[in-house]
Amino acid sequence: MINKKIKIVISVFTMFLCLSAFAQRQGGPPRDGQGSRGGTQRGGQQQRERPDASKILAMLDTNNDNKISKEEASKAKRGKLSEDFDIIDLNEDGFLVLEELQSFFENRKPKSVSPEKIIKKADKNEDGLLSEEELSSKRNRHILKNFKAIDTNKDNQISLEELKAFLSKNKGRKPQSRN
Repeated sequence: MINKKIKIVISVFTMFLCLSAFAQRQGGPPRDGQGSRGGTQRGGQQQRERPDASKILAMLDTNNDNKISKEEASKAKRGKLSEDFDIIDLNEDGFLVLEELQSFFENRKPKSVSPEKIIKKADKNEDGLLSEEELSSKRNRHILKNFKAIDTNKDNQISLEELKAFLSKNKGRKPQSRN
């Protein structure tokens, strides 16, 4: 009689344990009230969680030096990290560290990209000026759309001073496209 009760208790306990383990593997109910994996927001849109910078660092840092090189970033599944590498690398040392990743993922853009850095990255002929052709990459679209407004001396090139003036004048506002 006692053995039978013990077997029932053990069976119920085991079943409960299996069900809870299964629920955890399936994502379980949302803990924060906002939904979790596969949850939806209003309108049925998929909810996206912010990437965890420390997890990304751990996953892509294959040589365990606590930083991600361009080569390591190129192995990311979606390729977005590799595409935005130069923007995320605020100190321009050729590596992404935890602080730079956190800043990027929190803001979805770097804290500030200096006009000097923009010119350095886009100036293919290294003359210190930017032409429309040099700004043709996707990364510089906002500058290209405003090229004529930025080029105040109308020489068909943007100087560092012109870019600084435009960016400081339009800080915090979305640039207007040219007509």
